Amino acid sequence: MGISFSEPQRLKEIFDAQNREEWQRTSHIIGTLALKEDDIIADVGAGTGYFSNIFAQTIAGGKVYSIDCEPNMVAYMKDRFSAERFAHMQVIASMPDNPCIPSDVDIVFLANTYRFIERRDLFLQKMREQTKSGTRFVFVDFKGANARVTPEMARNEVQEAGFEVQSLDLDGCPDHYILNFKEIQ
Repeated sequence: MGISFSEPQRLKEIFDAQNREEWQRTSHIIGTLALKEDDIIADVGAGTGYFSNIFAQTIAGGKVYSIDCEPNMVAYMKDRFSAERFAHMQVIASMPDNPCIPSDVDIVFLANTYRFIERRDLFLQKMREQTKSGTRFVFVDFKGANARVTPEMARNEVQEAGFEVQSLDLDGCPDHYILNFKEIQ
């Protein structure tokens, strides 16, 4: 039996495991983001807050929004990020087809999330409506045999939604792609 997204404690054992660098190459993903200390980033589909925690350490003068549509994950992150050192973080409950991104965001980041979105067309439309001109978007998800949404499908969907693909990294991570894009000006 699989692990439910409503079980954050069990998921933390997987998502925040020491071997995540091995299976995802987190350092490469973080490097491609080229985060600045004052960036404002939305970690959409944040789950247990694995990437949000890394972002919080990098973006000391900016802000991190940890966003998820699973109520148990939201409650878990609110507890996890309640310490004073996370004062520049805010946990937000979203909806399955609405990312609920605050308008001041510079970067929208989704890791291992895009494949779970049923109405991706509506989600991408909402994402465009909720962000300002110049916002960068980065999707990280499975490629190859494990892909529910192939890198090519993701690229085509974001282009059809009015975004311009900046890069599609198929080689930097063992089993994941990194899709960077922005809104067409």
